[in-house]
Amino acid sequence: MFYKIFGKKNSIQRDLVIRFIISLILVIGISIAIFYLGINNSINDKLIDIHISSREQIEELLDIVRRSMFITIASVIVISVIMIQFATKKMLQPLRQLNEATKKVASGDFSVKLETKRQDEVAELTDNFNEMVKELKSIECLQEEFVNNVSHEIKTPISSIQGFAKLLQDEKLTNEERNEYAGIIIEESNRLLNLSSNILKLSKLQNQERITNKEEFSIAEQIRKSVSVLEPKWKEKDITFNVALQEKNFYGDKNLIYQVWMNLIDNAIKFSNQGGAIDIKIKNTDDKIEVMIKDYGIGMDENELKKIFDKFYQIDKSHSGEGSGLGLAITKRIVELSGGKIEVKSEKNKGTTFKIYLPVEKSVNSKIIIK
Repeated sequence: MFYKIFGKKNSIQRDLVIRFIISLILVIGISIAIFYLGINNSINDKLIDIHISSREQIEELLDIVRRSMFITIASVIVISVIMIQFATKKMLQPLRQLNEATKKVASGDFSVKLETKRQDEVAELTDNFNEMVKELKSIECLQEEFVNNVSHEIKTPISSIQGFAKLLQDEKLTNEERNEYAGIIIEESNRLLNLSSNILKLSKLQNQERITNKEEFSIAEQIRKSVSVLEPKWKEKDITFNVALQEKNFYGDKNLIYQVWMNLIDNAIKFSNQGGAIDIKIKNTDDKIEVMIKDYGIGMDENELKKIFDKFYQIDKSHSGEGSGLGLAITKRIVELSGGKIEVKSEKNKGTTFKIYLPVEKSVNSKIIIK
């Protein structure tokens, strides 16, 4: 009974009840003091004024007033305790339910869902809790998928390396076969190294909240450099580049943005047809830089288009040996961290267009002049 009224030790209910009782005692004490110091004497004087000379009659009247006062105070205390107990129970009930739900979520149960008909802060808290659980469930699914994909992607080159290493132990192999197998092992080792590097890079970017290493650089210059670096690949496929670059500086992480152009142009080359073309344009406005990279290759359907930024997703499985499916996920994260956005449009067998929008931001002067 005691704990039902006053609550458990160190609980919100106990704290509220104690504060209320202290306030109530103070009010009662002040009321009694005022009564004896002011009202009692006033009544006594008034009774004398109205010609009640008997001391017994005065005391009788004062006893009646005192009894009335004490009954009133007792009634206030009882009613107040009942009201505070009811109010705290009503107020703490949703908190207890939230506490139980939180314990379930902490134990790994993401099927928890709260419902309420209230329209106050508790309703807002309930909605936020449900949204949090939904996000946690989504993250858990993504993590499981990520781990499964990583395991698969790492297992494939390791199995290949292991298999061809065993073949190299055969003394009857010709030099040509030995060189061929060694070349495959080197290729698979590079693929594994690239995969590990991309996984670490993506993990770092996902845990990064802002760009810190900022400097001013030319977007056009970076794109020209990317095309030049990738020249062996596009020359092999006899691809023509149509380039229109407006000069504009961007204030951000130079190395990360450079990787964006390398990833997108490399993809455009990879999925272009033999003898195809790639368009690259930079259009500037006062508040943003727009970069368009368009190819006329294999393109994508709607289902593929929805998944292109997913980790390990590869559009054309025939190119699966050429990448890890992390390039576009990394690209999107870099663009978002840089305060921009990326859009993509595609049509099957007609090509794909990527548009990147980066905000124009002036470099910050770190020099402080004290006058």
